Amino acid sequence: MALNHLDVDDGAIHPDTRTSLFLPSPQLADCVCAYVVRDTLDAPLSPKQRLSHLPVSPLVSIVWSIHGGRSSMHIGEDEWPPSSRRVVLRGPRTQPSVWQNHGPDVGFSLTFFPDAFHALTHLNVASLLDQARNLQTVLGKDWQQMAIAVLRASDDLARIQIIEAFLMPRWAPVRAPLSVTVPPDGLSLFNDWVDAVALRASTSTPGHSTRQRERRTKGQLGLPMRALRGLVRMESMLTRGHASNAFGGQSLVDVAHTMGFSDQAHFSREVKRFSGLSPTELQWAIETQESYWPYRLRQALKAR
Repeated sequence: MALNHLDVDDGAIHPDTRTSLFLPSPQLADCVCAYVVRDTLDAPLSPKQRLSHLPVSPLVSIVWSIHGGRSSMHIGEDEWPPSSRRVVLRGPRTQPSVWQNHGPDVGFSLTFFPDAFHALTHLNVASLLDQARNLQTVLGKDWQQMAIAVLRASDDLARIQIIEAFLMPRWAPVRAPLSVTVPPDGLSLFNDWVDAVALRASTSTPGHSTRQRERRTKGQLGLPMRALRGLVRMESMLTRGHASNAFGGQSLVDVAHTMGFSDQAHFSREVKRFSGLSPTELQWAIETQESYWPYRLRQALKAR
């Protein structure tokens, strides 16, 4: 990837941004994946550094703009206009997208496993694919009141306490059929979750046709099982690749061979579809570019 000095400096990782990941209470570990805080208030960022490159993901998110609030989203060739919405519901992403903040901002996000979000809200997750909607147009008054309380909270821990006090009594009655044992190795998190989802899909609704089961599963998860498994494999590959390379270990290509990709061409096509970049370009971007901070969060999940 040929880049000149100006390109590197203009988008380079900035030392004054803050990105933090918090894990949920054990009672919510099979409902909430994580809470993420992104703070750029004290960082004078270039336009390139204010971008956030978001990979394909099966997760559903609620995103609060605690300070700031002006943003726009790009998916493929389409650009959504700037918005002053403070709380946005973001569905699973089937293609890489770019979120742009137009100034200093503190963002706080809550990420759900899609089947848990469906159980809590009864929304068809497939209808949220590649969507970012004003929360108040999608969810009821109790969710809206919780979202307002989070906006007004004094700090990150207070926000988490408000969310968990809201979710726990709602999650407890519906969690048993969806419960997944959280593994000690965070790299196995999504693999264990998708295996549990696949088992439920194959054993639920006896007497229904395969097509009916697939339609029901897609409504709960947003994506068919085959597509979901592909995303999970790429999640694991990116986490392992970034973690090992950061310590002078394997490259992404080496990791891909150990994860069962048929050949380098197959691997390159999947990475391009997942991120919009070749493996070499993606590895460079993760390690040097501010806007690829969402990919670096996958390393933090390793500790789970």
